[in-house]
Amino acid sequence: MTRQNLSPEVVPAAGFSVREFARTAHGSHRASLDLDAYREHPLDPDTVAIVDLLARLEHGALSYLRSVLVTPTHKDARVTAFLVTWAYEKYWVADALEQVVAAHPAPQPGRGISRTKRLRLGLAERIEPITESVVANLIGDDLIATHTAAGAVDEWITQAAFEQLRDRSPHPEFVATLDRILAVKRPHAAFFAADAGDRLAASPPAVRLARRRLSRITWPLGSATEPPALVAGILDRLLPASGLALIDARVDALPGLAGLHLASTAAQKARKAAGR
Repeated sequence: MTRQNLSPEVVPAAGFSVREFARTAHGSHRASLDLDAYREHPLDPDTVAIVDLLARLEHGALSYLRSVLVTPTHKDARVTAFLVTWAYEKYWVADALEQVVAAHPAPQPGRGISRTKRLRLGLAERIEPITESVVANLIGDDLIATHTAAGAVDEWITQAAFEQLRDRSPHPEFVATLDRILAVKRPHAAFFAADAGDRLAASPPAVRLARRRLSRITWPLGSATEPPALVAGILDRLLPASGLALIDARVDALPGLAGLHLASTAAQKARKAAGR
């Protein structure tokens, strides 16, 4: 069993006020959405499909939270308080994206994953919290660093996708909506990165664990059950090579995690899964 070497005086991500984050949590965005603007000047179908996927990935925070809170991470009051507020904000981000999608004609169904694979992944999702609870409690508190590092990587990927959508769009209302969403999401990455950095710096076993586990994750979180072509649309077409390299550089900057190439590897896997 491993335990982190954080002294009682050291508080990971001490510069981030979780209390203020929870107090100022952002709820529904519906009042700020001008959906008529999309009916008058709709987004192109490829963009709508990506927005629809991003909405599902934002909703995936609830599944991630469920898995995390059966591990020693739930004993850390600051991390738990952050995660609950984080999931709340992501729920409403997903809701805003769904409203944008609903303002357009229903998209044509894309080439999804096979029924057998979907059933297998669904079963794995139900079993995962049970097995994760057993394994995680044997590992101990070092697992918290993996959880917050995973949160940082996922936020970096999805935020980069939102930024690319915003920068490429000529649609003023869509740009304004994405600006609001990005303002909500930036503190998420800030906390995850700061917390993971402090924990990894304090524990070599946490570094070894994080390197193993992060390399096994399908990025972005929740994308394993999505149509490969859609995931490739984000990782292979929407995000430029320079954007993937920037994400990898941010991972490299976390103590002990240099050289994982998580974003670029995820793009290669997505391209291969989509048959490109």
